[in-house]
Amino acid sequence: MPPSDLLMSSLIETIEVDAALAKRLSEMPADSQTLTLSLDAIASGGSPAGVLQHPSWAMAPHTSTPLLAPNSDGTESGLAQTIEVSESSGLVEDKAAASGEQMDGQSKQPQALAKCEGFLPPRRVAMLSSDPTKADCSSLKDVEYRLVGTLGSGGTGIVYQAHQRAIDREVAIKVLRRELASDASSRGRFLAEARVIGALDHPNVIALHDLCIDDEGQLFYSMKRVDGASWDQQIDTLSLEKNLNILLRVADAIRYAHSRGLVHRDLKPENVMLGRFGEVLVADWGLALSKSSLTPSANESSTDSNHAIGGTPAYMAPELAAGDLFGITYATDIYLLGAILFRVVTGFPPHHGKSLLACIRAAAHNKIEPIPEHLGDTELELIQIALKAMATEPLDRFTSVEELIEAIEGHRSHEASDRLVRRAKRRLAEIDEMDAPEVVVKEGGNSGLRADRYERFAAVDALLREAIEIWPDNRRAIDTLRSTQLEFARTATAQGDLDLALVLYESAGKSDSEAAARVRKKRDRRERVRESQAKYSTLFTHSPDAGLLIRWSDGVVMEANTACLDMLGYEKEEVVGEKMTSLSIWACPMAREKFIDQLAREGQIDNFETQFVPKETSLQQPVCDDKAVDVSKVSGLIDVLISSRTVQLGGEEMLLSTVRDISARKTAEHDLEHSRRRLRDLQRLAGLGSWSFTLKSQAIHWSDEAYRLTGREVHRGAPDYNELIASVHPDDREKLQMAIERSVTQGTSYQLKFRYRDDQGKYRKLFTRGNPVFDADDNVIEIYGILQHVAAGGG
Repeated sequence: MPPSDLLMSSLIETIEVDAALAKRLSEMPADSQTLTLSLDAIASGGSPAGVLQHPSWAMAPHTSTPLLAPNSDGTESGLAQTIEVSESSGLVEDKAAASGEQMDGQSKQPQALAKCEGFLPPRRVAMLSSDPTKADCSSLKDVEYRLVGTLGSGGTGIVYQAHQRAIDREVAIKVLRRELASDASSRGRFLAEARVIGALDHPNVIALHDLCIDDEGQLFYSMKRVDGASWDQQIDTLSLEKNLNILLRVADAIRYAHSRGLVHRDLKPENVMLGRFGEVLVADWGLALSKSSLTPSANESSTDSNHAIGGTPAYMAPELAAGDLFGITYATDIYLLGAILFRVVTGFPPHHGKSLLACIRAAAHNKIEPIPEHLGDTELELIQIALKAMATEPLDRFTSVEELIEAIEGHRSHEASDRLVRRAKRRLAEIDEMDAPEVVVKEGGNSGLRADRYERFAAVDALLREAIEIWPDNRRAIDTLRSTQLEFARTATAQGDLDLALVLYESAGKSDSEAAARVRKKRDRRERVRESQAKYSTLFTHSPDAGLLIRWSDGVVMEANTACLDMLGYEKEEVVGEKMTSLSIWACPMAREKFIDQLAREGQIDNFETQFVPKETSLQQPVCDDKAVDVSKVSGLIDVLISSRTVQLGGEEMLLSTVRDISARKTAEHDLEHSRRRLRDLQRLAGLGSWSFTLKSQAIHWSDEAYRLTGREVHRGAPDYNELIASVHPDDREKLQMAIERSVTQGTSYQLKFRYRDDQGKYRKLFTRGNPVFDADDNVIEIYGILQHVAAGGG
């Protein structure tokens, strides 16, 4: 058969002409190992069935006579089980053939073949002895590589870990299997693989250091030892993003190989090494072909050592399974990259079958496994890229690895854009939750709840615009931006920002909508209202009393007069046009809510007492009645009385508020209270008990001396008003009540004797006198007095 016809031999046809071989493959499970059929051996007169190789077979390439024969104890002997390294010379030694003359003849064949294989520097290799006392310094003098152990093995070679003495470094050494050492075709492919790797100077191709031959003509090469594991051992534990990063680096290495005219033919995760420090290295170039040798015009007498068909059935392109070497192009590697992408996304290779033979047939017919139903949009987009790369016809695939890389990078930009859209939608959901009734109650009302809606909408807008910038055709981003702008426009309208609302309607392409027309009418009406308020505003602004004019619908300050601005320390532009909620002038937010609730119920409010925080005052926490904060120690607060009315101005409901500074009065009250405390202290020192009755809180306070005089235990606390009256002798109750009532209503002082029942049930004779306490408006706010014992015989 002429070589050109051999190159068109089908892998499937080669298998099916040998019934025993077909049966054997049909009994093997589908796997991800490389299957190789040597066409050069066929051209040399060998049987097609005799040159098929699979790494799992414990014999030489498929033959009728195994190279392994069972020993008497049932174990296997022969080449595959007895290969070991000699301590002196010769890379490998076969114990089974150590005393046989037949192997002596075979060992000379590699030496004879080596003479026709070009320049191959000789190197001596020895096994690193675990026993230092057995080391023979003279025999190890010229040894360049000391083998440490086995790293792995395949159908044609064994990989050892070794120490290169001259450079003092750890390397990996790949050795052609001893049983293939006399096969010219196998040696040719081994040399071709080494020279291909050596010619590829790329960071993602494993670096080859040396190609050598030992004393017996055995071929081997040393290369960079990667501290890590193959990609297939880690692929399922890595994220989609990390696997895509690895695939892109593999593709970059293949793009470089194509620029050098090489086709890899056996790309799969098992042939990619991942180092501990981020290295991604494409290995196993044993099936690599030079594109120039695959044209029909090539010299038919050529004995190109890579005239072999094969690959890995689980990933194999149809032209590989068909065995059409002339049909193998750069598109073949593009198919394999697509098959790896398929594996990354789905978790399984594209071809499968109940047996290895069925898997090969699936590859030959490009039968791809069904796509899982659970995949999302992101994964399905990647699957479409993989399926295009795995098109049956090479012309239907990506035209280059560069185009495939661009498609994956494009997907990643789409995914990045979609991630931004998803983030934006989560932000929108948070804004919607702000209007939920239970949230409104929890937060204390709408006025505080919507304070940061604008910032949230602005963040969503920025995310969506960035998503569109990354992927201009992202319809989800475009549609979401438009709907967000419309929602933002409705929010701006509700909060009175009519100009902003109109800008948003225009951006969303809805400037002619009915909603936009309503906003324009509302804006025009507002402008007319502002004009009608001009005269009033002039009078209001120059009023001596501090005043604020606030729009009731949204809480926006329409006007603040000079007296108000001076009191709070703000400039006019810092107040007018802003919401009252954003000014943070209330020292107690609870007081503000109470003020708003009362105003909403009654439509007006008079002399509402609270505290304001001027601009220059920094308040660390709210100052409320239920907070354990000593107000006297909070400097800079302004005590105010607020009176407000709702009025109609220009067709809108306004809140007109006047604010009176009562800080001086509160200071006087504080000084009075301080004087009272000093008086109580003096009374305590004089042995007098003091007591007080606060009208507003109805609370009674006793000094420690009062407890002693009344015979009441301190741990019981002061009695309330009813308990106090009940503890007074029945004959004295009425006169005590009348004294307290006259003091409250008429502001008179009091003094009287009465009897008080102590904790033992005995009545004690006491004398009390005191005065009412007035506020700045001459209203009685407290009854205060002292207690003392009535001396014996004192009546």
